[in-house]
Amino acid sequence: MPRKRAMQAAEAHLWLEVLLTYAFGSTPAQRVARLDLLGVAHDATAYPDDIPDGRLADLLLAWVEKYVSPEDWRRLQARVRKRRSQ
Repeated sequence: MPRKRAMQAAEAHLWLEVLLTYAFGSTPAQRVARLDLLGVAHDATAYPDDIPDGRLADLLLAWVEKYVSPEDWRRLQARVRKRRSQ
């Protein structure tokens, strides 16, 4: 059974950056998902005091569950690990 997808609240903004890069890919599925993520990104950046990191992480995970395949999730986790180590 695959592990449940998760992200640390402290890394929510790092994940937002990685997911935005992913959402602006060229596949049709990514184009459809883009608008939903842009709405989350707008609210998180325009109203940072209203959306704490934990809530942002929850919103991003909901988006991931809806739009990101398990294979793409593994690649995105690798990108986050790489950026974390920089």
